[in-house]
Amino acid sequence: MHGGALRRTGIIVLWTLLYRGPSRHGVCDPSIGQLAEWSGCARSTVQLALSRIEAAGIIGHVRRGVTVAGRWCQWTSAYLFASPEQWAASDTEARPAEVSLEKKKALERGRRGEGSTLPAAQRQALAAKWGLAMA
Repeated sequence: MHGGALRRTGIIVLWTLLYRGPSRHGVCDPSIGQLAEWSGCARSTVQLALSRIEAAGIIGHVRRGVTVAGRWCQWTSAYLFASPEQWAASDTEARPAEVSLEKKKALERGRRGEGSTLPAAQRQALAAKWGLAMA
C-alpha cells in the first residue's frame, strides 16, 4: 500500500491519532513515544509521518512548554484536526517522477545545511555555540 502523500506510516499514525489519541476530555496530546508504541513505528518515523500529515493540512499542532532556568523547554504537543475542506489536494498522480527526484535532492541538501538562509560564518558560529560538529 503506497498511501499517496501521507505514505503508509502517515496513514497508520493518523489512524492512531484519530482513534487512540483523544483522551476522555477530548484533548489529543499523546507524546511521540506513545504514538510510536501504539502505531508500532519508530519515534523518528512517527515524527516524519506527523510532518507529512501536517503538510497535507489534516492536522496542526501546538507546542506547549515550560520555562526552566530562563530557557523554554517543550513539554507536550496538542494536535488539532482540520476540517476536510482545509486539507491540501494530493498531486501524486499529476507529478512526474523527475519532480519527485528533484524535490528529494533539495530536501537532502536542506538537511545538510546547504541552501540555508544563514550565511556560512553565522551557521558555523551557531553550531560552535550549541556544541554541534559541522563538516
